[in-house]
Amino acid sequence: MKSGERFSLRGRLDSLNAQIVFLQATSENEEYISDIEEIRSVVRELQACEAGNKVFAGEFFLWGKTADELHSLSHNPEGGHILPHRDMKREAASLNLLRTLVREAELCACRAFDGNDELGICHVLNRLSSAVYVLMFKYLPENYTHRLSFGKA
Repeated sequence: MKSGERFSLRGRLDSLNAQIVFLQATSENEEYISDIEEIRSVVRELQACEAGNKVFAGEFFLWGKTADELHSLSHNPEGGHILPHRDMKREAASLNLLRTLVREAELCACRAFDGNDELGICHVLNRLSSAVYVLMFKYLPENYTHRLSFGKA
């Protein structure tokens, strides 16, 4: 019988990969397809690391930026944080869905490794969700007004 947190994680990573393929297959925007292919390559590497019980191969880059640069950008977005709304249109809304699936996979990974993630999967998923959030900004309509700013303390 297949059970346990690691098996649940494997299923979440598989679902995440499947969702990316679905988004690619249903889009006609070649740049969007290419952008999310970069995400898919990281997910595929995570799947291989989890299945082979191997450490993730260090830093990753998406769209010319390091994972840490993307993480920093996600915490301080110019113009404020995105409040999801139907006005965000298809690509950004799809990325928002994808971001939540990455977060779910991260939570599943945290449970699977119970604070002892020697493979680095939890950290990579954390940075990957930040990266997807940053990519959402690229696909927002120019006049998107649903934002949240925290102001200066």
